[in-house]
Amino acid sequence: MRVAKSDVIAGLPAELARAIVRRFRGREMTVVGVADLLDGTGHEPGTVLAELEAAGYMETVETDAAGDVWWDTTIQGNALAMASFGKPISRKTADRLVSELLKRAHAYNADQGKPLFVDALRVFGSYLDPQIDPLGDVDIELTYGRRITDPKLVADYARASGRSFSTYVDRLLWPYTELVQHLKNRSAFINITTEDITRLTNRSETIYSIDADPDAVPPPADRTLIGR
Repeated sequence: MRVAKSDVIAGLPAELARAIVRRFRGREMTVVGVADLLDGTGHEPGTVLAELEAAGYMETVETDAAGDVWWDTTIQGNALAMASFGKPISRKTADRLVSELLKRAHAYNADQGKPLFVDALRVFGSYLDPQIDPLGDVDIELTYGRRITDPKLVADYARASGRSFSTYVDRLLWPYTELVQHLKNRSAFINITTEDITRLTNRSETIYSIDADPDAVPPPADRTLIGR
């Protein structure tokens, strides 16, 4: 997802709207969590979150015993959190990025030493409309699974990478972080999500499937998928 700094989202400047959903992404909070972002803007936190909810970017999770409302981002809100304000790219460039992405997915799944596997990649968003040129970026849904589930072996794999991790959880999450980094290859124009995009759109196209890749190391027979 790519937006312009001049855009207005739910009555807010695009940069402010993005900052708010980024604050909530991955954790549930009350209005207190974004009060500092709105300080001096003339916007009331409760009203802002309600407007973002009406626009599809936020959702209420619960109201606790104290009467405080807890909020979280929706899939659309997470897409906004990942949005960038850079220049658009040509369709020719987007096609090249997709082609290179498929090669990297193929290479990853052909490596027996990887602790995860790419089950499928689905493209959605503006890339599916051939009339859009230039376009903002390429939106990809990733579904993946684990070849290694033993936490000790996962930690050993992370340790062998030579990287330092601030927490044990970060070490356990390294295989996923590595996978996404590998697929993106530092491209700011490829957005990857593991969320079920059918909640956001009914238009998507599978561009890679491990079952259709003859060179991929077969996934575990009892594979449990993450995403979708």
